[in-house]
Amino acid sequence: MGGGGRRMGQQGMSDEERQKMQELMNPANRLTVADLTDRGEVDLTDDQQRKLTLITDGRKPQKSKDANNQEIAAHWSGKQLATDEKGPHGKMSRTYELSYDGTQLYENLSIPMGRSNTTLLVRYVYDAYGPPPAGTASAPAASGAAATAPTGSAPKQ
Repeated sequence: MGGGGRRMGQQGMSDEERQKMQELMNPANRLTVADLTDRGEVDLTDDQQRKLTLITDGRKPQKSKDANNQEIAAHWSGKQLATDEKGPHGKMSRTYELSYDGTQLYENLSIPMGRSNTTLLVRYVYDAYGPPPAGTASAPAASGAAATAPTGSAPKQ
């Protein structure tokens, strides 16, 4: 039997979609956050040296061929840093928020699944190590907050 097109695996997912889903379902063991709001971005680096730059000042993210160094457009929604990005099944959203006391970082994923438009909701909780950042659980000031030292965290089991 002849064939063509992209290779589809189990449940109608391509290899690329399956890889993206695998990355989303296996969080980093450690996440370092650098608040660089004076430059219009927040940098997240995981324990495997993958860097995600969240662009918060309206600049267009640069496309990168390096899977370990990506930029995504983000915006502040109250105390949450939110993204709308391409996920394994189309549009996906992600939010980051500090706990009220600054000891945890919550990462929430909302991923549409399949043709029925059901949504998979995933929450990762990272425990902080080191001192809580100044201005805990608040969005940066509109006038431009100073960058804080990177803080790290590990997912809560």
